[in-house]
Amino acid sequence: MKNLLTYGTVFFVLIAGFSCGRKTAVSTAGSPIEEKIGLLQQIPISPNNKDSLLRTWKKLLGEQPVKESKLYTAKVNYQLARLYGMAGLNDSSALHLEKAFQHIEAEKGHWDEKARIYQGIGNLGIAEGHLHRANYYYNKAAAIVLADSSVALEPSAKAAILLAAAQSNQQFQRLDLAQEMNRKALSLSELLPEKHINRHRPITQLIQNLYHTRGNMDSMAYYIERLEALQIQYPDVYDPYFLYESKALLHSLRNEPDAALNYQLLKIAPLENALNNGESSGVMLSNLFISYVNIAGIYTAQQNRTKATEYFAKANHLLSENKTVLDYDHLIVYHQNVADYYTGSDDLKAALRSTNEVVRLQSELYDRQNTQAIAEMNSLYEIQAQERSIQQLNESLQIKELELQQNRLWMMVSLLAAVLLAMILFFIYYGFRQRRVQQEKDQVILQQQLLRTQMEPHFIFNTLTALQHYIRQGHAKEAISYLSQFSKLLRNSLEISQEQLVSLTQEVETLQYYLTLQQMRFENAFTYTLDLPEGMETDEIRIPPMLIQPFVENAILHGVDMKSGKGFVHIAFSEERDMLYVEMIDSGRAGKQPHTTGGHRSLSGIISRERLALLGNGARVETRKNEDGGTRVTLMIPVS
Repeated sequence: MKNLLTYGTVFFVLIAGFSCGRKTAVSTAGSPIEEKIGLLQQIPISPNNKDSLLRTWKKLLGEQPVKESKLYTAKVNYQLARLYGMAGLNDSSALHLEKAFQHIEAEKGHWDEKARIYQGIGNLGIAEGHLHRANYYYNKAAAIVLADSSVALEPSAKAAILLAAAQSNQQFQRLDLAQEMNRKALSLSELLPEKHINRHRPITQLIQNLYHTRGNMDSMAYYIERLEALQIQYPDVYDPYFLYESKALLHSLRNEPDAALNYQLLKIAPLENALNNGESSGVMLSNLFISYVNIAGIYTAQQNRTKATEYFAKANHLLSENKTVLDYDHLIVYHQNVADYYTGSDDLKAALRSTNEVVRLQSELYDRQNTQAIAEMNSLYEIQAQERSIQQLNESLQIKELELQQNRLWMMVSLLAAVLLAMILFFIYYGFRQRRVQQEKDQVILQQQLLRTQMEPHFIFNTLTALQHYIRQGHAKEAISYLSQFSKLLRNSLEISQEQLVSLTQEVETLQYYLTLQQMRFENAFTYTLDLPEGMETDEIRIPPMLIQPFVENAILHGVDMKSGKGFVHIAFSEERDMLYVEMIDSGRAGKQPHTTGGHRSLSGIISRERLALLGNGARVETRKNEDGGTRVTLMIPVS
């Protein structure tokens, strides 16, 4: 009995140690991959190193430690999205931002990475004209900065997040919220290096905010003094346009048209010089146009018809040459001032035409904004529903984990009591309970994944059988490793299962997970190679998901001699015009092959060939025997 108690106590300590050690084994602080990511993040992006950085980050995305960590996957995808965004490749940028979002959103903490990703999605929304979507994510990023002053972000990053959110909120007339964010950004700007752009920008945005709220003019004058001090200190760094614009706004509020006119004239001088030198941009032309209109409006109010006509002529010239860069708001102000001009000239018909144009533009702007708002609100509703779904799944998994931990604790206590009765009954009872708990956990995970994807039934069965074998043999480490690889394949399949087309990169990644899993299952009885030609744009090639895997599976199960331990599967990709060629070669089996009677193989082959047939455009599969044994299967897939 003494020995029995000793063995039971040792067993209990081992189980408790294993249960407690599960959480600490995943720590990655100070790991080489984290240091590598940190060093890459510190490299400034320039036209000379942009391409090499892109290749480095893409290579890093394929490394195993990154694949095994949602945090690292999110970080690398975010950096790729930044690089693609700087290159103007918004589709690729959006793809990697979505991946980064999916990997980080359901994770606890990591607020700095979440803020960066939200900010990136907001920037992409601005670039694509989705202003409501941009505002939603800008505010999510800003909420993190405002709620937690200790979040691990540089002051420059915090200021940039708050300024973008403030500007977006001001555009949607959320002026109080915009002012709060601008003031917080201004306090952060004091921590920035001298000559940094965001030491200047918070002041200009606060002045704009005070103007739109018709706020305290003394406060406005105070911030203009700060702006002027920066301008005097660093005249070659900051554009004087913003100082003149701010002073013009202040004098306009004070009803001092002569002073407002003076600063309006001052601010257009450098813009006209740049235009005469052949320099132009959408923002510059828009600013110059509205400045001409404002100047003409002031001259109209002063009844200086000659000068008003001169500046309306300049505005008309810009309008005729650059219609596409002018927005509705500027055109409405233009026609309002023109209507005032004609009214003062007693040309009531012309004034009525301009007034009607104002009404038309306002109506068109309202319809356009209303239509866009409805579309974006629907999109935001779907995004929020998706976020809630992710959060609910995460909470469900956490609850189940807690239940499992409680069950393990109860089981340990039960085991100690059962030791007093008999060691044999103790182990039988423990084994029964452990298998039951494991089955419940597997069922929960499979149910969650089956909501969004379908996996081959026979493959799941074989996987669980292999896992059960590991557990029965007491190979806990192998069982955990096997279960880890299987979950990666399920997760990757879940990500692509709802897409009609996926990139070749994603398809190859799924194949790698599958092949690795099969290697573990058959105890490395075969090897495999995946041959992708250097320079192939795998991110741009789009094919139906899970199209190649059934053929690879067939090659492993029916074309490789597992007994010899020398089997192999070679998969080579090539592209010619608009056709992707996938060649699969297996090593073959020794001796006469038995006839396969299982229905799955034929069903899998029929489904795969039907999918190819539906693609059209020459899609087909060719199969032939090699002279040295084995089979060569070639898929011809039209690519998008």
